[in-house]
Amino acid sequence: MNLQNDPGAMFRTVLPEAPPPPAELDLDQIVRDGYRARRRHRALLGGAATTGVMAVAGLLVIGVVGLPIGEADPAENRTVQADPPAAESIEDLSMAGYPYDHAWEYPEDPETNAIVAPEEAQAVGADATEAFGQLLADAGIWADPVNTNDTGECEYFAEAGQNVEECDDVETGLHVSPLQRPGNYGQTYLRSYTGGAAEEAGDELRTTFNVEVLWPGGWTPEPGPITDQLFPQHLISDGAYYTDEAPDFETSTLDDGRTLMTADHGCAYDIAVVYPNGTGLRVTWDVDCGDGDPHPVELADLTDAALAMPQYEFDTSTLEAVDELIDVPTGWVDDTGWEYTPEAIDGAAASVIGAAEALEQVYPEATLGDPSARTLGITGRGLVTTRSYHGYGTLPYETTIDEMTGPVNFELRYYLPGGWVPGINQFLDRGPSLAGCTETATCEYWEGPDGLSWASESVVTTYEPGAGETWEAYTDNVLELHMFHPDGWAASIHVSWTGDTPIDADMIGQILVAMPAPVYDEDEVPEIPAG
Repeated sequence: MNLQNDPGAMFRTVLPEAPPPPAELDLDQIVRDGYRARRRHRALLGGAATTGVMAVAGLLVIGVVGLPIGEADPAENRTVQADPPAAESIEDLSMAGYPYDHAWEYPEDPETNAIVAPEEAQAVGADATEAFGQLLADAGIWADPVNTNDTGECEYFAEAGQNVEECDDVETGLHVSPLQRPGNYGQTYLRSYTGGAAEEAGDELRTTFNVEVLWPGGWTPEPGPITDQLFPQHLISDGAYYTDEAPDFETSTLDDGRTLMTADHGCAYDIAVVYPNGTGLRVTWDVDCGDGDPHPVELADLTDAALAMPQYEFDTSTLEAVDELIDVPTGWVDDTGWEYTPEAIDGAAASVIGAAEALEQVYPEATLGDPSARTLGITGRGLVTTRSYHGYGTLPYETTIDEMTGPVNFELRYYLPGGWVPGINQFLDRGPSLAGCTETATCEYWEGPDGLSWASESVVTTYEPGAGETWEAYTDNVLELHMFHPDGWAASIHVSWTGDTPIDADMIGQILVAMPAPVYDEDEVPEIPAG
């Protein structure tokens, strides 16, 4: 009998009556060779991360490499410990969230300042390796159940005539990282630990496996589209995603209080487990929905592995109920193909041409060209991105950079409506405002006449010669000015120069005020995906 064709039989087969196992940290399975580049971690946000591959769309990602994670003392307590949770006092956990905390997502080693894995993430990775490792190996996603990484040391020992039994191929297991998902475009945040595997499939990145352990707060077990456009967010979807057909969806409540949900898409599986303490588990496995090699697994076996994952206790002391949320226009879900469509290409060209004509009226000797459309953001299922047009030009002033004198260069951007509000997020703040402030910048936001509002970010840095040096002191200036139009679009100019070049925010503001509206289809609005 094919269990996939008999959901009732499948559930009778895979649902054990035993309670969820305790969260034990098997230190022998911990990742020893460190986390990959942080850019890969950000790709993982959308369920797309793996050894040797990364996916980043737009300009918003910076890579940071972590140092190796050493083996812990086996005598240490291997059970994840946490302070008493604040979640118990919140009536509706789905309408709650955490403040954005950069240090929580990117914990640093105090001695090396390298990004390191917190103990809880290591515990989740070890548990997931034990639960899913054999399935990943059988499906050809991993080389073996502990994801052994060939360091090349064994081949080197063999070529040198040394004992290859002493070489060090590293059992990396599953890399798991902290993740903060924006709730209602960054007005609050969801927390989780996540890791997975992906492979190149043509020009795209195909997520083959992903596991995510969600903290209490900001999500609902009610099935619905998996997208950052919604708040609270859904743990699992009963709508079409991998194909045009809705999956076979099943829900069951276990005797121990857990709720199990499975979505059989035929060529892929989604599994969710809701635990009595408000934590959740989400597992995805793409068997052969897209291009690339098939990675077969039985839904019953995958479900058994998911149910083997323990219930975790996390420190929810910073969890807060969400009282009021500002209204943010619905954002665009990840669509990396948009920037290559005729509509986007033609819209960018027409917008930059119109801006160049307007710029000529203000500064006849200025130039503007090189139009392009871009999707700003990170690739992944349900992730929100920003649609933009870009152009590059020069202003009729000279500046000297690296002993070379030339015209002042600038970048013009148009931001199309969707997924943001006027304003500027302060440093290490990830709110819904479009603009962001860097650590050393001076940032301001103000409202002006005609319904316009403005945000500026400026950095002034003076460099002086040291003892014995003969070069002249100079000053670097960086200015980015955003103009927010009441019709819902925005424009910005980023410019840098050195010395006393007569450029300031008033001058750049005059240029932005002269800019015409971007060309785009105002009737096209973001949609909530089915799955």
